[in-house]
Amino acid sequence: MAAKKHAHLIVTQDIRPSQPTPSGMLKRFQAQREAGDYLDSFHLLSLNDSVARGALYFDAVWMTGLHGTHGFQVEIRHSHDFDEVLGFFSGNRDNYRELGGEIELWLEDEQYFITRSALVFIPKGMDHLPLYFRKLTSPVLFFTAGNGTSYTRATGHE
Repeated sequence: MAAKKHAHLIVTQDIRPSQPTPSGMLKRFQAQREAGDYLDSFHLLSLNDSVARGALYFDAVWMTGLHGTHGFQVEIRHSHDFDEVLGFFSGNRDNYRELGGEIELWLEDEQYFITRSALVFIPKGMDHLPLYFRKLTSPVLFFTAGNGTSYTRATGHE
């Protein structure tokens, strides 16, 4: 059977293992783990221009358990040269509107606490985050997507 011409547009394999994690992020995660604060999570899938030419960037992670007493900082303050959407979806099928957790995030200098399934639109150039998982009582699907063709930062490099 001949290969289908659009098969490359269906992503079923994780591309992230080939993308290095910034050393600053690794050090921050390790310091939190040593203090007893960490997340159980697993990466699902990503999409970007390297997978399908012209594709927007998308990344999804299941957050399944939170350990420690201080929460876990996932991201630092930064901005992008493209619009971005952050998504937080409850994994509780019996109460999918309630997040089953508490997420702290910052939009510029304003602090927000997310406790319900939510989408957060971040306009191009807006400083946003840090992002902390403060409570987690059921799995949360966390995703980021942007109309850039790859994940890049204008500010906030680790």
